[in-house]
Amino acid sequence: MKIIFLSLLFTCTFYTIQAQEGRIKGSLPASYSGKTLVLTLMNYETRKDKPVHETKADKSGAFAFTIPLKEPVIYDLTVNDSSLLHLLVKPGDVITLSLRKDAIISKGSPDTQYLIDYETNRKKVFVKWLQPTYDSSSAAVKAGNKERIEYWNVEHEKASENYKAELAVWVKQPFFINSLAAVHHSMRWHSDNDLALMDSMVNILQHKYSKYELTRQLVSKVNSTRRIAIGAIAPEFQSKNTEGETIDLKEYRGQYTLLDFWASWCGPCRQESPTLVRLYNTYKEKGFTILSVSIDTSEDKWKGAIKKTGICGRMFPNSAAMRLRQQRCIQCQLSPIAFF
Repeated sequence: MKIIFLSLLFTCTFYTIQAQEGRIKGSLPASYSGKTLVLTLMNYETRKDKPVHETKADKSGAFAFTIPLKEPVIYDLTVNDSSLLHLLVKPGDVITLSLRKDAIISKGSPDTQYLIDYETNRKKVFVKWLQPTYDSSSAAVKAGNKERIEYWNVEHEKASENYKAELAVWVKQPFFINSLAAVHHSMRWHSDNDLALMDSMVNILQHKYSKYELTRQLVSKVNSTRRIAIGAIAPEFQSKNTEGETIDLKEYRGQYTLLDFWASWCGPCRQESPTLVRLYNTYKEKGFTILSVSIDTSEDKWKGAIKKTGICGRMFPNSAAMRLRQQRCIQCQLSPIAFF
């Protein structure tokens, strides 16, 4: 009988652990009545985020989620495909959200409030450093002033460095760097030039949260960042284009090769495309070439960006979900640039 009792006790305990839940509830303005809210599970290693839960706001704007959880996760909460905030939800959490005119308040989850506070700070830093360069660059593009476009591209790079550096100061605060919430923003600050900060964060999270998937994803990101840090040898890459031709990075060894990473949602990346074309055609006879990777996960958005910027291209798919393409300026009919 003792054996049976212990077996039943173990079974009940195991079921309780497996059945732990997290609850998210809140109230939105009445204008959100009937709109669909979606929780998207964030993946910081593959960048393939996955919508996993959805509900609708009632007539008063109230909503609620009940989520089975085994460990802490980070969600993006969206309404009609527009992001409201990110949440870090742990098993047993009951998070109450209140959306006000100028702020979102979270109760029941300090980690979620860290994410909200970080985003508030990030927007202020963005306005301080980057917004002026975006505005000036847009004005230069509208006026068709190539010299001013290139000038503001350079100024944007400087502003971007200051932007990331100031975000890193915020991240280093003890309450944040000790939280799993910091994993979410490891993509935004000066991580590529501040491996010491990333290493210290990894040490903290591995000590406190060694078994969690979020910690594993951060470790993977840091290891990947180290492989492509300034001064490191670029990792080899090979893929086939739509015509069956193989593009291999090692074939470019010995050349002056610029690896350019861009995305459809990155305004400065797209504004720099004409500059890259000009640079290629100026220095190609001296062995200079440009190889570029789109980090978009949506083919439609990638193609849309090419169309909007007036650049044509062919896609080269591979298992890493990167986009290989050859491009040339439609207006100037410049020589193609090999991209991968």
